Amino acid sequence: MQFGILGPLEVRSAGGEPIAVGGPRPRALLALLLLEAGRTVGVDRLIDGQYGEDPPAGAANAVQAQISRLRRNLPADLIEFHGAGYRLAVSPEDVDAHRFERLAREGRRLLAAGQHAGAAATLTEALDL
Repeated sequence: MQFGILGPLEVRSAGGEPIAVGGPRPRALLALLLLEAGRTVGVDRLIDGQYGEDPPAGAANAVQAQISRLRRNLPADLIEFHGAGYRLAVSPEDVDAHRFERLAREGRRLLAAGQHAGAAATLTEALDL
């Protein structure tokens, strides 16, 4: 699967087909998990990301319901529960923002090493994301 968060949230199957992930709240929740791809994100952080400093009563239950909606639209084992949080079981390379950061770092490294053609190609690849 491939995930795009550098523009509007996009989810694509391995074959490139778009996958709908639901309304604004589940999409925002998925974006929060994608920012930390492969790492557990605490429920408190997810609540804060969804509702800010003044969450409604039952916000934890609302997050749990949104996770359930996401699980219905995504492969079942993609979102894992770990203790007090959730983990999106994807590689950072599956997320365009993380690929961009890696390519930008590599491009800067190549530029500093005087490898201008390689730097230009790598940085162009990053910008094309």
